Amino acid sequence: MFAESKGLSKQGADAVHCVTYSHGTTIQAADGQTLLEASIQNRIPHHHQCGGQARCTTCRVRILDGLTHVSARTPLEERVASERGWDEFTRLACQTRVHGDLVARRLLQSPQDIVVLDLDELGAPSGVEERELEVAVLFCDIRNFTSQTEKSLPYDVVYFLNGHFAAAAEVVLNNNGFIDKYIGDGLLAIFGIRGERPAVACRNAVRAAIAMQDAAQRLSPMFERDLNISLRLGIGVHFGPVILGRIGHPGKRPITVIGNTVNVASRIERMTKQLNSSILLSDSIVAELPGALRVGASHKLQLKGMSEDSVLYHCDGFTNPDPALLVQSSFHRIAPRLVAFGERFYRILFEANPELRPLFKSDLALQRRMLVSMLSSLVKGLNRITEIEGGVRALGTRHCHYGAISTDYDKVANALLLTLAEFLGDEFTPEIRAAWIAVYGTISELMMAGAEVE
Repeated sequence: MFAESKGLSKQGADAVHCVTYSHGTTIQAADGQTLLEASIQNRIPHHHQCGGQARCTTCRVRILDGLTHVSARTPLEERVASERGWDEFTRLACQTRVHGDLVARRLLQSPQDIVVLDLDELGAPSGVEERELEVAVLFCDIRNFTSQTEKSLPYDVVYFLNGHFAAAAEVVLNNNGFIDKYIGDGLLAIFGIRGERPAVACRNAVRAAIAMQDAAQRLSPMFERDLNISLRLGIGVHFGPVILGRIGHPGKRPITVIGNTVNVASRIERMTKQLNSSILLSDSIVAELPGALRVGASHKLQLKGMSEDSVLYHCDGFTNPDPALLVQSSFHRIAPRLVAFGERFYRILFEANPELRPLFKSDLALQRRMLVSMLSSLVKGLNRITEIEGGVRALGTRHCHYGAISTDYDKVANALLLTLAEFLGDEFTPEIRAAWIAVYGTISELMMAGAEVE
């Protein structure tokens, strides 16, 4: 719900604080104003389905920096947080009052939200809801799902599907994708709905396909052990025109895409089993990424229901290492041990650089949790760097206030690389190390740029 909210706090002579959202927008909030009130007052789309009464969780945010600058949880928020097992960084914006500068990320914000906002508030030409776009379409399906699950208990199958879809959906969203729908054990995702260049949309789709397969390989051993179900995927990717709009009964018309491009992508996915391929790309995808892909054998064939031949390619990855993909993939491997990772990072940092310890005036346990939260958010946003740029710059500004200087970033980089090497072991290859260095360089440059503003 994006409707105006009544009863907002009034701006007066009291202190005014800066709230920076991770997509880059900085707004002002009066001391004691709730985050939700500040968002609405500054025309930031912020879900609040219950009207800001703590009866839902749609306004929730993640505090990336400045946790000590917000109010303690109200009893209403404490109940919600306790029921859902939230850590201290996840807050209800309607219950969280601002008492200092901070950086936050709205959690109920995805490409889906942006599409809905575009259609509902911005409107298509001439007030028509439908739009014609050129997009990359990804179809993903589980191999041998029916035969594997026919004797499984229904709730076990639900658990299996939810585990798979949670991992696959995160990959889609992290790559600027839009999850159109879930179809049984299949998933349909769209890339390019936000005006990206065709090459960018296609690269995001291919990166998502590779990351999905990587996630499936991580999850499959657990599912095989616990449920006797293996998770093997077939993925087809195609690029072309679609119609994006609301389809269905007037009372329930979800955002979706239709067109021959969607049908072709579905047919390509069906060919993965026949051609013994985990990822098949159409020639239109390959044409948009000349020289960027490692492709195997090509197949010229007629897809079912199509009048013309199609050329399909086995996808073996990118020609050159993709830093974002390598960083996100390796980060997922240490995700179950993030608390220990944070502890080890600070131990390495302070042992090598004891002069940095006085800069961390807050409780170190809290600082470790903030590091883990911040690192997780940054890694997830690597393919949406323009969206998180403002938040990263604001982090740099705040670190400048703490007393950090430019040379400290190299010390942090060394500690980070040493910690990654310990936790990843043999998987910390030269390519992954180079990817982390490149990504850290981009993040640190943005933070130092934020510090220079001061």
